[in-house]
Amino acid sequence: MKKIIAIALFLVSVASQAQITINIRYNAPDGNALKYMEEMTRTGLADSIRAIPGCLLYDYFIPQDNPQGVLLIDRWEDEAALRRYHQSAVMKQAEALRAKYRLERKAEVFTPMRPSLSGQSAVSPDSSMIVRISEIEVYPKYLKEYLEFAHNVGATSVREEPGVICIYPMQQLRNDCRIRILEIYASQEAYQHHIRTAHFQAYKQGTLHMVKHLDLVDMRQMAPESLPLIFRKVQQ
Repeated sequence: MKKIIAIALFLVSVASQAQITINIRYNAPDGNALKYMEEMTRTGLADSIRAIPGCLLYDYFIPQDNPQGVLLIDRWEDEAALRRYHQSAVMKQAEALRAKYRLERKAEVFTPMRPSLSGQSAVSPDSSMIVRISEIEVYPKYLKEYLEFAHNVGATSVREEPGVICIYPMQQLRNDCRIRILEIYASQEAYQHHIRTAHFQAYKQGTLHMVKHLDLVDMRQMAPESLPLIFRKVQQ
């Protein structure tokens, strides 16, 4: 099964009650994306998701530029509502169907910007957002395996966790065994949820023996008003 490719755009808001809109494009050979949509609809799984408290929208569309693909647009009342879905039995059923049809997906996640007062940014220096740089050194013999773990946990976390704004692994040019990971979480609650997820635990337990040195360096934002612009410019 091909690795899932995820592109996630987060327009940052520190309000935990902000609505979350997710656009997911599904692609697969042999018309499997359309078969997936049909089975989700026919079996009532899509309706079960719509019935989850806090689900505001869950609809499939056929993109004009790809008639064999499927676009899913779902909208949630807040992060707690989306988390209820991620922890539900119906989510596991949908995941099983995606595996059955060998789907690839690309996701964009949006949260609304809060209106600012007097021209000030919605993201303030005293927000509960967590910004951290993980400084890691890996034993050379495990480097290739570690890089795959780091890539996978970053992509999965950004794709599946609304509170994970950024997990961006980087490798030093002058010493490729030294890794730096920029981590940004919407809140302490989002971070605590992240470290309890199965994909993070798989990364943590799977790489313990690979890491020679680890230092978690919490940072203070100096220009928080620039953060939404940074992510917007990356998308362009």
